[in-house]
Amino acid sequence: MIYALFRVAAGPRLGHGHLRRAEVLARSLRRPSLVSVRGGGAPTCLRRAPAGAPGTVLDRVRPAVLVLDDPHATSGRAWLAAARRRGVPVVSLHDLGRGRLATTLAIDGSVTSPAAGWPAARTLRGLPFAVIRPPRRARVARVVTTVLISLGGGPRASWARAVAAELIRRRPKLMVFATGSADAGADRVAPPTMVAAPDGLAPWLARVDVAIVGGGVSLYEAVAAGVPTVAVPVVPAQRPTIRGFAARRLTVDAGGPSASLRALARRIGDRFERIADDAAGRRHVRQAGPRAVDGRGARRVAREIAAVVEAARRG
Repeated sequence: MIYALFRVAAGPRLGHGHLRRAEVLARSLRRPSLVSVRGGGAPTCLRRAPAGAPGTVLDRVRPAVLVLDDPHATSGRAWLAAARRRGVPVVSLHDLGRGRLATTLAIDGSVTSPAAGWPAARTLRGLPFAVIRPPRRARVARVVTTVLISLGGGPRASWARAVAAELIRRRPKLMVFATGSADAGADRVAPPTMVAAPDGLAPWLARVDVAIVGGGVSLYEAVAAGVPTVAVPVVPAQRPTIRGFAARRLTVDAGGPSASLRALARRIGDRFERIADDAAGRRHVRQAGPRAVDGRGARRVAREIAAVVEAARRG
């Protein structure tokens, strides 16, 4: 029997954070799970559900619970309605309060989210419910010698190269790593050193002194590891998350759009220098970050989902 059916949004334009969250949560549930993806999707360790309309998929899978993770409420309404008709409880996962629906349980593990206006029967909010891969604690170094850049693929690969070149210009001995793959047009001799992170950033975050990341799941992972970061809003929707962590002194905000790639690289370089020259600030992140995002959110959410299933079985 399939325990959880995840319905997530994922693809080149949507990003893959929702799919990765489903993978982490499925591991914590320790029960057979399937995933249905809206969008182009991405490789995943989860088995995929059969394609079809919501009702058709639910009839074929017959899950104990439906888990919706989609920032657009309109995309989840048909699934919610079909699940209700079949008596399947629905748990929804949210970022910053987006995509709210009248589900059995809504969970938003964001650093900031609205307190009011939730139509779910029950709502849990806050960083204790942030679903991320188990973190590895960052190393402690007096001098910054290594940095990881992880800003996503596609056109953002050029961002990573520009930022790496700017950091090396400022600090020639700095070791710069970046996630992704070197494209054919890139100078393979110039920084950064490209690295693979198929199972998340945790192994690399444990090896570097500073990280330059977007304002999505990677930022939560870095904070949980205690890694000082420069947070870059890869898309406008990431601005509230970055501002929320910056208010807690757990990241340095890279600011809004720049007129050119060179200007963006210079601005990120300035923010990096601020971190590199602030040993006390780095210590604060290493101590306060893992307290704020303790890495046990997936287990908490899994327990809440199990409670929803048990309540539905009791009727």
